[in-house]
Amino acid sequence: MALEYKLLLHNLSCFLSDEGTDEVYLTYRGEKIWPLNEKFTPMKAGSTANVELEISILKGATASVELWESDTFSKDDNLGKFLLEADKIGGPYTTDMIKADKGKSKYGLTWEVGS
Repeated sequence: MALEYKLLLHNLSCFLSDEGTDEVYLTYRGEKIWPLNEKFTPMKAGSTANVELEISILKGATASVELWESDTFSKDDNLGKFLLEADKIGGPYTTDMIKADKGKSKYGLTWEVGS
């Protein structure tokens, strides 16, 4: 039987927003996972938001967590993704977002691997 780890997502940091204030949320496997009780969380350059959630994953697997920007009158924008590898227990780590397009936004996700 494969060993299961937990990805512990701690904080999302905005280093440079795509707009003045980005209205962001995270998805995993096509499902919104954060924020839990709101449609989005507003973020601007220099801000950090507490995420504090767990994702179960098999040891050695890589999770792709996507960052989206909510739009009122048009389709939401995929800003990019974070690739989180569960190869060993440890952390915390900070992973930079891999951009989905030519937008200017820069985000980082702080996380760790637990058992």
